[in-house]
Amino acid sequence: MKKSLGMTDASRRNFIQGTAAVGVSSLLVSAAPVSAVTEASQVETPKKPEAKGYRLTQHILDYYKTLVS
Repeated sequence: MKKSLGMTDASRRNFIQGTAAVGVSSLLVSAAPVSAVTEASQVETPKKPEAKGYRLTQHILDYYKTLVS
């Protein structure tokens, strides 16, 4: 059974319209974040607190030197 010619044309038109709509919306979405990313990169991030745990300081280095000698 063949589809009627009018039914095929309507489905093709719907497909092409849907494809065009997706193309336009993807173009708009890809253009929009550029300004948002630029603004976000200019915002200062809060400084992380110093890590807790082992720290190699000068007095520890001096101690290690006494162990070798």
